[in-house]
Amino acid sequence: SKIAVINPNLSEGFTRKVGDQARSIVGANTDIIALNPQFGPASIEGYYDEAFASVGLLSVIRDLEAAPDHIANPIGGYVVACFDDTGVDAARCLTSAPVLGLCEGALRMAAAVASRFAIVTPMPVSVRPLEHLVAKYGASSQCVVRAAGVRTLDFEGDGADAAYQALKKQAKASLTEDRSEAIVLGCAGMTDIADRLKDELGVPVIDGVSAAVKMVEAMAMLGLAPARSELMPARRLRRIMECFLVSPHKAEQRALSFVLGPVRPVPDGDAWRLLRVWGHAVQSHQQFRGVADLGH
Repeated sequence: SKIAVINPNLSEGFTRKVGDQARSIVGANTDIIALNPQFGPASIEGYYDEAFASVGLLSVIRDLEAAPDHIANPIGGYVVACFDDTGVDAARCLTSAPVLGLCEGALRMAAAVASRFAIVTPMPVSVRPLEHLVAKYGASSQCVVRAAGVRTLDFEGDGADAAYQALKKQAKASLTEDRSEAIVLGCAGMTDIADRLKDELGVPVIDGVSAAVKMVEAMAMLGLAPARSELMPARRLRRIMECFLVSPHKAEQRALSFVLGPVRPVPDGDAWRLLRVWGHAVQSHQQFRGVADLGH
C-alpha cells in the first residue's frame, strides 16, 4: 500500500523528519510519500495558522486524488502530520481512503498503554485547541495538556537541545503533579526525540507520527475507510465552497480554485460571510503571493 504523510506547514525540515520516521516503522510492502503544500504558514501554532494551513493541505490531497496513476496505484491512506489535526475532517470529505491526524492517533494509542497521560505541546497558544481536540476524542478524563514554552521550529537547528530540555521539564512535572503515566509528544517536529525521552523518564512516550502512521497502515491493509454517512458528502462540501467564490477579491478566489479546481460561483451571502474568514487568513500571509500567480 501507499501512505501519504502530509505536513501542512512549509517546513521542509519537518517534512523530511516525519517522512524518515514513517519509513522507519512501516512494513516492507508499504510505501511512504512525504510532502507539504506549496503555500501555508511556516509553523502551525493556534487556530489562525490552522485555518490558513487547511487550504494548502486540501490542495495536496486534491492533486494526489487526481493524479494519473491514482486508479492503478491509489493512496491507501493519509496522515496529516500536525498535532492540531489540521483539516482532517475536511480531508475525509475528499477521499475514500482513511485520514488520520497525529492527535487522534496518539490519543488512541496512549489510552491503550496508560490510564492517565499528558500531551506536552510547544507553545501555550496551542493548549486550548488541543484541549478541544481531547474533548472531541473523548479523552478529557484521562488527558491533560501542558506547554513547554518554546516555538515549534525550535526543535530544529541550534536551539533543539534547549527545546528538548524545556519539554522534558514539563513532562517530568506532569508525571508528579498530574499523576500522568505516559507522555504524548504534541508536535510532529518532536518525532525524533521519543526514544530519548522514554529512556530518560522511564515511562511510555507516544509519538503522534508513529502512532498515526501505524494506524493508517493497519486500516489500509484491512480495507477500512471512513463511513460516508457520517461525513459531509464531497459534493455538499464543494457546493459550500463554491459559495466562497462570489467574492470580488481575486486573490481569495484563486486560493479556493487552487484547492477545488474550476467551479461555478453560487451567490449566497450568508455562506460568503462565514467562509470569508478563511480567505482573509490566506490572503494576509506573504507566502500566499505565490499562489495568486499559479494561474488556477
